[in-house]
Amino acid sequence: MRGKVTALIAMLAIVGSMLLGVGAEAQNVASGTLHSVATIVATGAGGSRQTTLGSAFFVEVPSKVFQGKAFVYIVTARHNLLDAQGNPVAKPRISLEDSRTGAVRDVPLPPVNQWILDPRDPSVDLAALPFAPADAHFTTIPIRSFLNAGADTAIPIESQLGAEAYYLTTMNGGMPDSRPVVVTRFGRVSVAQPALSEVPGAGRQNLCFLEGTSFPELSGAPVFLRTPENAVLWGMVEARVDASNRQLSGLIGVLPASYIAETVQAMAAAQEQRP
Repeated sequence: MRGKVTALIAMLAIVGSMLLGVGAEAQNVASGTLHSVATIVATGAGGSRQTTLGSAFFVEVPSKVFQGKAFVYIVTARHNLLDAQGNPVAKPRISLEDSRTGAVRDVPLPPVNQWILDPRDPSVDLAALPFAPADAHFTTIPIRSFLNAGADTAIPIESQLGAEAYYLTTMNGGMPDSRPVVVTRFGRVSVAQPALSEVPGAGRQNLCFLEGTSFPELSGAPVFLRTPENAVLWGMVEARVDASNRQLSGLIGVLPASYIAETVQAMAAAQEQRP
């Protein structure tokens, strides 16, 4: 009898350790970040079908003037709003979950010339827009969660190397009443010090890199590093890095979060100065 009890205890210990392992693994993704991402789409050639242009995500900057208020922006890679010839995409839209029905709803977006670019360097492949659609289910990434926004999100470059990162996109079943599904992908940081790299359609960009398989629709996806206390926004995917550069094979370009932070903070400051 004692042998059976011992065996049962050993079995329960094994199962318990397995469950702990699953729990610890799940903790690598912060649930609060999952609904911060959405997909930018447009009508395909001839109006035949919908084309996915890339990803975008929501960020939040608290007001310094109005207590308890915040500015909400949508951020994406600028080239997502341009066609193959470098012309503005006609009638881009963003696919969001309707908060009333749970189904996918496309919300119109303005053309690229109405978006805000990096205030210091407009050649940076980044575009942002004040955007908080009504009756849509989404979450925002607070500016305080950006890499190096404060002591609790500061990660030295040497500690970033080899760290596990995750990045988010969405998909749906293609049916009118289908719900968007968040897709989480993982990779480890390979290059933490930004380096000049060629991005077709966007020119030379200062990018970091993580391991992973790239495809154009990933551009604009938010990338996070996980610390014991936080999910830290590391940057935004640049999926169109020059494929002819064999040194970058198996790597995904990432625009550092600092570019995004300076853009949305400048936008918030400008909005607060308006009468």
